[in-house]
Amino acid sequence: MPWFEYEGISPGGTAVTGRIEAADGNRAQADLAQMQVEVRGLQQVKQPPKRVGTISEGDLIFFNQQLASLAEAGIALDAGLKQLARDIESPKLKKWIDRLADDLRRGMSLEQAVAANERGLPMLYSQVIRAGIETGELPATLLNLNQHLQLAGKTRRLFWEVVSYPLLVGFLGLAVFSGFFTIVVPHFREIFDDFGAELPGITLLVLDLREHFLEIVLGLLAVLFACTLGWQSLRWSKTGLAVREQILLGLPGVGRLYRASIVARFLRSMATAVGSGLPLPQALRTGSSATGSPGLIRDAAYLASEVEQGHSVFTASQSLRRIPSLLGFSVEVARGRDALPTTLAQLARSYENRAVYSLAALRTILFPVTIILLGAFMLLGTMGLFLPLVHGINAVSSGG
Repeated sequence: MPWFEYEGISPGGTAVTGRIEAADGNRAQADLAQMQVEVRGLQQVKQPPKRVGTISEGDLIFFNQQLASLAEAGIALDAGLKQLARDIESPKLKKWIDRLADDLRRGMSLEQAVAANERGLPMLYSQVIRAGIETGELPATLLNLNQHLQLAGKTRRLFWEVVSYPLLVGFLGLAVFSGFFTIVVPHFREIFDDFGAELPGITLLVLDLREHFLEIVLGLLAVLFACTLGWQSLRWSKTGLAVREQILLGLPGVGRLYRASIVARFLRSMATAVGSGLPLPQALRTGSSATGSPGLIRDAAYLASEVEQGHSVFTASQSLRRIPSLLGFSVEVARGRDALPTTLAQLARSYENRAVYSLAALRTILFPVTIILLGAFMLLGTMGLFLPLVHGINAVSSGG
């Protein structure tokens, strides 16, 4: 996708510049508007040289902790970051910190330096760190952001655990069946040919599977490849992302896990944004952008517009599909007590626990189901091979 260089004004009134990757100029404008950047200039540019790859989640969490310590101690950030870079083992993180420190030494503010080097960072990072600078709560903002990043990593691991288990069992099953049909079945075929007797239907089925086993495996692999390619291609458009989400939500068990995880991430990042001093509408949009869920982003945008028009959060949240109505009630109650960040964090933990419970339930179901399916196929093959032998032995015994 093409890259666009922009100049704009942040919600706090600070001039910002940077680059953004988007399908076209309109999409770039929309993404920047969602990031609460008032665009003053936008032009397409050549793809920037790939100087540093994406910063890993662990490296970014470590950097946030160190930057929070430097800011809390009042140490000059340019000198502190240069010293930090000397002790970093990760080449990507070391180069990124060096660039950041060099920009600070050239007179840039931390906000401007981060904006100039935000490639390879989560979109939420540049927004929340700016809010922390504007509110004067940078250390607390960075530590809260770490909680969000850890949750996002935990969510990805949950999904990989759910997906990887059936895939692993499937590949092991394929290996077992490959050995069964290529090594065991041919020997029995020779024995059956010597019998010259009519074979049971289940045996004929097993022998037919042996004859077409390679075609069946190649067909299954082709279908799997096509499905994977189609699934990945859905990422490149808004409609495709919405279709992906609908598929996930429609899968038994997986849908509940997916919804709980994106709501937990939304609430956690929203708590971070509110705790950084962002107004509620902006916190809603910022929190939703961290989930990557088209439906939740749409719901959050609607809820934010209702809040901006002075309407009740509780009333507006009752008609939403992705955002739970409990959010509206919690916001109404907590805002009057100035406890909104804490309330949102507690609500996020409840959905995190629900995601963990949903994962445990999926594991409980997937294990016996996969074992039963593998056992059923093995039983089918065993019965098909040994049933003629049993019939032959019985015939010989009765003839004797």
